[in-house]
Amino acid sequence: MSRKISSYPWVLVLLIFLFSGLSQGQTDSSRPSTASARVMFKNLVINLTEQVDSEGSIDREFRRGSEILYRSRIQPLNQGFVLQVSAGHPSQLGTLRLDRQRLSVVDSQGQPLWSEELTKPLCLPEFAPEFVKAHWEHVALGREPLACGAPIIKARKVAPVEWVRLPDGPRGERVVELRPGSFGMRFFLSPTRFTFSADGMTLLTQDGQFDTTPDPKASPSYVKGNASYTVTRKAQTWPVERFGPLAR
Repeated sequence: MSRKISSYPWVLVLLIFLFSGLSQGQTDSSRPSTASARVMFKNLVINLTEQVDSEGSIDREFRRGSEILYRSRIQPLNQGFVLQVSAGHPSQLGTLRLDRQRLSVVDSQGQPLWSEELTKPLCLPEFAPEFVKAHWEHVALGREPLACGAPIIKARKVAPVEWVRLPDGPRGERVVELRPGSFGMRFFLSPTRFTFSADGMTLLTQDGQFDTTPDPKASPSYVKGNASYTVTRKAQTWPVERFGPLAR
C-alpha cells in the first residue's frame, strides 16, 4: 500500500507536465501573427501589413508614409466570411458577406447594392494564401486553370478570374499566377504571380497587381508592382466550404 501511495506524486507530476505542454501548444497555435511587405511601385514605396488574430480574422492595410491607402478586415464564418473595406478609394468601400453560396454586398452606408447565388468559389487578395493552400490539388502543372470569382463593389458584379500553376522556383518554391478569366477582365486585372515556400505554407513574394490605389483621391487605378515579405505571411488552414461553391 505504501508503495502505491508514494507513486502518486510522480503520477501527478507527469499529468501536470502533459497538460501544461498541451496548454502551451494550444496557446502557440492561437497566437496572433503579423506579416509585412514592401511594395515597390514606380519610384514609390508602399508598406503592406497583415495581422491575423487568435480567431483567424485578417486585418490588411496599405500605407504610403503615414497615409492609409487601403484598409480591410476579414472575419471568417463556418461556411463563408465577412469582408469590410473601411479605407481606400470610394469605389472600394463596403461590406461583403458570403454565407454558403449566397453573396450579399452593401455600401459604406449599409445600403444594399446587390446579392446573388454563386456558382464558383470566391477569391480575394485578403486570403490568397488560404485559397491557394485549400485548392492546391486543383492548382497543378498541366491541369486546367482553376476558375473563381472576384467581387467588384463599384461594378456590382463578380468578375471571372483563374489560378494557374507555373514551374517551381530554383529552390523548389511554388509559383502560381492569378489571371483574368475573360477577355473583358484583361482591361482590369494584370496577371499576378504569388511565390510560396516549397511546402506551400508561406507567401514569400507577389508580383503584379495589388488591391490598393496609389491615391484614394484620384481615379481608381490599381498599383502594379512587386513585393517581398520582410516578415512572411503564413497561410491559415481554411476549409474549402468557406470560399463558397466547391471548385470543379
